[in-house]
Amino acid sequence: MTASRVPADTAKLSERPDRVCARCGDPIGDGRLFILSAVPCVELADRYGSVTEPYCPDCVAGIGMLSFSVGTRGHTSTRTD
Repeated sequence: MTASRVPADTAKLSERPDRVCARCGDPIGDGRLFILSAVPCVELADRYGSVTEPYCPDCVAGIGMLSFSVGTRGHTSTRTD
């Protein structure tokens, strides 16, 4: 998993006038927008698609993402031996 402060495709979401949180559905005000992106690892790419969604700060906290890291984290193996 990697974390980035500026995902590549955020321009479309951040410029939309009807920005609403993907979790609670509330409108998101200027300066309060979190855009979370998830990209599956190569082994799971055929089963899962990439997603980028806008979230409000309250929902980001609610799903447990209280702190962010810019560094790259290791991948967990998807294989069972």
